[in-house]
Amino acid sequence: MKFREKKLKVWMVLGVMILIGLSMTTSAFVTSSSNYRLQSDSLNTGGTFSTSTNYQIEDTAGEIGTGISTSTVYKTYTGYQQMQETYLSISAGSDIVMTSLTLTQNSSVGSTTWTVITDNSAGYSATVYATVSDNCTDRDGGGAVDALCDIATAESFADVSTSKHSWDVSNEYAFGWSAYGDDVTGHGADTDCMATTYNVPSGGLLWQGFHSTTAYQIASSTSRTVPAGTTVTMCVASEQDTVFAPSGTYYATTTITALTL
Repeated sequence: MKFREKKLKVWMVLGVMILIGLSMTTSAFVTSSSNYRLQSDSLNTGGTFSTSTNYQIEDTAGEIGTGISTSTVYKTYTGYQQMQETYLSISAGSDIVMTSLTLTQNSSVGSTTWTVITDNSAGYSATVYATVSDNCTDRDGGGAVDALCDIATAESFADVSTSKHSWDVSNEYAFGWSAYGDDVTGHGADTDCMATTYNVPSGGLLWQGFHSTTAYQIASSTSRTVPAGTTVTMCVASEQDTVFAPSGTYYATTTITALTL
């Protein structure tokens, strides 16, 4: 995050770093039970999985019309050995610029949005976590460095809570996050980070703290997305109540990781 320090003001810019995790492991499940599920099957005359100290290979014999076919409008993968590839992408989110807290401005709200696209029939899971300097403090006593902090002074905004709850800051200066989107569950029903009052956190969302490098699930799906993808919006909020946050440069770097299931 970048900040500019002025008298009793905190300029906050929450930097967002994107990390894409790819796991090419699943396709359609043709047969399943309580103990197993088969990704795909085929009619063929044979095949085996072979290994040595230098290689591993799986082969299939006897299938007809296998391989990769393309044209100007499509690309197909035909045959048992072609069926294991999946696609996963996530767009780059923008940095979050939060309104300065001042003697008269006691809360601030910001957001960023990602678009996740996958053709994996089993869906995907996305998690977020925040990293900050170990020089910063554990003001909330949760046993982890608080996410939003000033390295120079080791001051930090206490994480609002490890569990999701309605926004509530009392006699404290605190920081938290929430989310909404078609694939987001457990964070409330609102589709706006703010309440009707500007820069006031939504009362229709449930908020929680990052608590250092703990990864939290932000979105998931058990099926492929639509071709245009699914949007995931992360909200962040800070507030000071009764106690003013010390002037400083506060920041956190947040990472989102998406994996196919």
